[in-house]
Amino acid sequence: MKKQRLSMFPSLPHPRHMPCPECGESVALEAREPHACDDERWTTYQLFQLRHEVAELDDQLARYLDSPHGQFELWDAARRREQQA
Repeated sequence: MKKQRLSMFPSLPHPRHMPCPECGESVALEAREPHACDDERWTTYQLFQLRHEVAELDDQLARYLDSPHGQFELWDAARRREQQA
């Protein structure tokens, strides 16, 4: 017996707009001109996509600065600033 492959939502209409994979802007599928991403929107969207990695970097930096090596680096940086002043 051959199984029929059914669409999960056959009655839903196809979307007229889809997000741009680069900047997230909603773009009409039937747009005649190619979409050009706005630089600020692109940057904001890329940072949004990396938000978990940015948060992890903050956590890693905090852990490092709490370690003996990190504490030495903080002390040494402060000492160097004082010597330059």
